[in-house]
Amino acid sequence: MWNFARKLGEQAGEPEWLIKIREEAESFIDSAPFPEEIKPVNLEEYDPLGKGDIELPDIKDPRNIPPEIRNMLTKMGIPEREWPLVLGMIQVDTASSTSSLKGYFEKLGVTLLPLREALKTLDEAREYAFKLMPYRENKIVAYHTAYWNGGVFLKIGKGVHIPQPLHTYFLITESKLAQADHALFILEEGSSATLIEGCTAPILSRFSAHLGATEVYVKKNARAKVVVLQNWPGYVHTRPYTRVVVEEGGEIEVVVAILGTGKSSGRYEEIFLKGKGAKAKVYSISFVRGQGYLDDVIKIYLEAPETGGIINTKGVVKDSGISNSYTSIVAKETADNSLGHIECTGLLLNDGAIHSTYPLIRSKNRTSQLEHEAFVGKIEEQIIEYMRSRGLTEEEALSLVLRGYIDPVAEMIPFEFSAEIRKMAYILAERGGA
Repeated sequence: MWNFARKLGEQAGEPEWLIKIREEAESFIDSAPFPEEIKPVNLEEYDPLGKGDIELPDIKDPRNIPPEIRNMLTKMGIPEREWPLVLGMIQVDTASSTSSLKGYFEKLGVTLLPLREALKTLDEAREYAFKLMPYRENKIVAYHTAYWNGGVFLKIGKGVHIPQPLHTYFLITESKLAQADHALFILEEGSSATLIEGCTAPILSRFSAHLGATEVYVKKNARAKVVVLQNWPGYVHTRPYTRVVVEEGGEIEVVVAILGTGKSSGRYEEIFLKGKGAKAKVYSISFVRGQGYLDDVIKIYLEAPETGGIINTKGVVKDSGISNSYTSIVAKETADNSLGHIECTGLLLNDGAIHSTYPLIRSKNRTSQLEHEAFVGKIEEQIIEYMRSRGLTEEEALSLVLRGYIDPVAEMIPFEFSAEIRKMAYILAERGGA
């Protein structure tokens, strides 16, 4: 039934070689399986060429923001005057914003372009794009490669150090309107940068499915920190896909905060440590409430000597929410003296909440050392009762405990976002759901 790839590419004015990649990926959608850890969605329900299948009010006026999102913004403490900005209601013209930012970043040694423009004009963009995600691999990647429709190319030059975080959510605003946006990040040898993807405010979308993808290349001795913020409204299915390659001496730290899972979310991330001494750390905090559903998949592959990987996941589940954490660290035969550690924990705030962990550690090298620890449970009533005896209400006591649970991850996120994440403790502690 799929026959949209060529039309989508031609409408965007793409070169023939790129349209061919779309068509090849399209031919694999039907036969390709979903990743086994991810809950499938019926992709045939969505129109890759459409402007959106959700009817939203005119959101140029803050008074027309849906009530449930107004309520969430208020609880998170975001000033009403900032709502148009954080929700993307104030759209910066892509062409003019890119032009003005381009000159600024070029002086710093940074290349920033809309992905389509980069693929038309830059050899390095063509060299790296879609290489980490073979479309034959699974249905999500095949669908994304065939129908991606927007995104950003960002390269940090050799030896360049960017002190301030780069917020890709606001750099190229057109990608927010895409059902399947694609990001390509390259950190050249010896460079360093912090990249922020997403927003703590609810991400308004005209699509009921979002299948974005990100490719990250961390070259020799480069340092990357990627902060992923996701907060989707209740009508959206999301299946974001990320793959990272780290070369010799390179390091990447990924911090993920999932504040809203939408109708369902299946986040899939894989990191390949291919160079000697490469390191990866992934910290994830998720909040699942209402009837939300989350599959959070994180995999690190130790492929070279003296590599190291850490995965630390924290899940808070309320109401009838369901959260599944799939984590794995695999040491290959070539991973001499490698180290890996997985820690998975979950807090259930009521009897109907479900949080499951599925850790996997596997070594094919006798000199590697891999570890795992896990805990899932409820907050002990004695702790709440003790705090109530000291004058706190039940909600204040619960929110204080949650703050202590959240803080180790929140403190790794820039302050303007971490403050809002910490406020989730108060939202989750409220009676009757959020």
